[in-house]
Amino acid sequence: MATTATTDVSYISKVIYKDGIQQKQIVRNKPLLTATKHNTKFTSAEGIKVPILYGTGQGASATVANAATNASPDVGAAFTVTQASYYVNFDIAGRVVRNALKGDNDSYFLQQLKLAMDNCQETMGVELNRQAFGSASGWRAKAHASTAPTATTLTLANPQDAVFFEPNMVIVAAATATGSIRTGTPGYATVTAVNTSTGVLTFATDLTVKIGSIGVGDYIFRQGDAQNNASAGVIAAGLNDWNPNATDLAANATLFGVTRTAYPSRLAGVRYDGSNDPIETLFLKAMATGMAEVGPGFQMGDIFVNPINFAAIQASKEGGRWITEPSSYGIGIDKFQIGSFKFVQDAMCPVNRAKVVNDGAFERASCGDAPYWNNFDGADMWLDRTTDVYKGQLVHDGNFIAPKVQQLMDVTLPAA
Repeated sequence: MATTATTDVSYISKVIYKDGIQQKQIVRNKPLLTATKHNTKFTSAEGIKVPILYGTGQGASATVANAATNASPDVGAAFTVTQASYYVNFDIAGRVVRNALKGDNDSYFLQQLKLAMDNCQETMGVELNRQAFGSASGWRAKAHASTAPTATTLTLANPQDAVFFEPNMVIVAAATATGSIRTGTPGYATVTAVNTSTGVLTFATDLTVKIGSIGVGDYIFRQGDAQNNASAGVIAAGLNDWNPNATDLAANATLFGVTRTAYPSRLAGVRYDGSNDPIETLFLKAMATGMAEVGPGFQMGDIFVNPINFAAIQASKEGGRWITEPSSYGIGIDKFQIGSFKFVQDAMCPVNRAKVVNDGAFERASCGDAPYWNNFDGADMWLDRTTDVYKGQLVHDGNFIAPKVQQLMDVTLPAA
């Protein structure tokens, strides 16, 4: 490489990834994202229409006059799903590039560039898998209901949600999922340590000053992800939006312009509260509920559960067996089959909830084969001369859609 031009550094990135973004790398070890069909035709910033038929024409009767008089068209609705963009950036110090040019440590620079780009793709994949389960409101976890935040610690309501945080992640908080973020000096705080066993996030100092009034039960967000009292969320709408539990559906009946109270089971999927059921019979009752509410066409798809709940299910049943089924990415998905039910453990699935997803019911729709490097004048990287840092940016434009929303089910499980 003869110069430090941005185009030269970008050329190297194209050599490392001659086929562009590795979609397999994006989805690998993210079970729900791997199992979710990828629709690459979402190329309109105005939104993509997702039509749902939830009622058939009613020109029927044993009396011919009534059949004619009461004839009506089919009843349907169309969700107008908007694009949401998500960005992951990386930086490489300019001196790393110059040292590679002036010395003999080219391999070190290549290692750093590949590591930065690989980690960028991994972060994007993890975030998309989390959003697939989550909500466009953007919250990642809730603060503990009785353990108040201190100057240096924040205890989460569910320890399992600590997996959504990383050291150096910058967070904000709000009293509600969609409300205004709390102010403070400066209004955000940086995580320094994560304990995934206890669910405790650690901060250097003054958490309760940096985020004023942060308290028990607060909703916690990555900075920039919060809905912050806007009319809609800024990230993708996941299963918690398309197929919410009864409480969330009552609070958010409208999604992408469709008020779902006209026929909740066909417009917002099925809900089953099995919190007091024995685990041995819970999913038999859930299956029966789906068929009773949607009709005989309802099918029990893959059942995604948190590993904590997966262990309880596995321990309660004998005769289960592991199977591996292919995905559209050519990556096998490990499933634990009990009778006709197939369980998939995913650390991003909310604890004590099961998300049932039938084939084709839920898709990731994106603008082209996203994510992709945000290309600047043909360069995947650029030099910020004010900071002497080479930068790269991965972006995903799109959203999650549910073309067969009636084939989704949210199941509340007994507390693990």
